[in-house]
Amino acid sequence: MAITWALWHLPAFFFPGMPQQHMPPIAFLLMVAAFGIFLALLFNRTRGHLVSTMLAHFSFNMSLAVGGAILGSVFIWTLAFIFSIVAIFGLAQLSGEVFTPLGTDI
Repeated sequence: MAITWALWHLPAFFFPGMPQQHMPPIAFLLMVAAFGIFLALLFNRTRGHLVSTMLAHFSFNMSLAVGGAILGSVFIWTLAFIFSIVAIFGLAQLSGEVFTPLGTDI
């Protein structure tokens, strides 16, 4: 799913005025895929609360926009690395858990 979500963002590289035009595509797609894994982990950890993932995505986007982040190569590769580490550790932890949606306590 994370790869699909990363590919969803791919057309942004071809539209004038989009911030993706100033980013390395591989680093951006890696960052988005790893962030997608983080969002999936957050969704599972909150037992299916969609609002938590929406707030996380919104907070990330707004922190980049309002914070005035210069979306250059080093910054994007750094974010891609950080989110990849979080995704790896999160997936390792998640491998032993079973997801039970909210309201379906066993």
